[in-house]
Amino acid sequence: MDFTKLIERLKEDIHLIVGDLIIIVVVLVIARVILGQISRFTKRAIEKSRELEDQQQAKGIVTSMTLLRSVSRYAVYFVAIAVILYKLGFGNVFSNLLVTAGIGSLAISFGAQSVIQDVVTGLFLIFERQYAVGDMVKIGEYTGIVTAISMRVTYLDCLGKKVIIPNGKISEVVNFSNDYSIFELTIPVAYNENLSEAISFFQSVLDKYYEDNIDLFLEKPVIFGATNYNTSAVDIYMRGKVVNMKQWQIERELRVIFKEEMDKKGMFIPFTQIVVHNEK
Repeated sequence: MDFTKLIERLKEDIHLIVGDLIIIVVVLVIARVILGQISRFTKRAIEKSRELEDQQQAKGIVTSMTLLRSVSRYAVYFVAIAVILYKLGFGNVFSNLLVTAGIGSLAISFGAQSVIQDVVTGLFLIFERQYAVGDMVKIGEYTGIVTAISMRVTYLDCLGKKVIIPNGKISEVVNFSNDYSIFELTIPVAYNENLSEAISFFQSVLDKYYEDNIDLFLEKPVIFGATNYNTSAVDIYMRGKVVNMKQWQIERELRVIFKEEMDKKGMFIPFTQIVVHNEK
């Protein structure tokens, strides 16, 4: 009998139920449309930023757009859930926003403090401009290119691996994307070599590389001379101010060039040797 009354009640209120369901679907569709528009807007902004000559400004735009996507996603769905709760009969929209916030506070008390820590830390990272999308950074044990920054996490591309780091876990950041970089190179020379002649020889090789690749340098590189006595060699140290992120390329190329030129000259890079005495 009660089941029959329930069916009759549903028949009477079917138009209200259908109306509420339609409104809920419309709210979800509107939320998706808004997020889609924001996504397209941010995508266009990112594509236009690639045409800018100021790379720092371009990185700032990309970072802001990725953050906007993240914040919009949270905000739009937050409001959509409040409206849906209202249509289901749970108070008005404003009170539902408060209820949703209250549920968030309750979740925090049950162990979601790390989420708030991630969000707050992420905002500080962005406002302080510690790094931006496109920068090469070292965070903890990971070194890679920042591909995106959201409210909660930072995404790194580490040699093809996608690494996701919660912002709250970030305590120290090494940002390699500066206005310039410094290349450093140490070449070992055998003790029986004439150091003055060796340094002059290295300087001539370095000067030629500088002249052939002057677009990679901001200042002429310098050889500082002998900087250390090792077990089997004397270290000759050099460095120079170069275009940002080009230091590794220069160091790799110079190692090959120095080895080839030393071979031609008859200078050999010393290596550790063990002498064994067999006594009867």
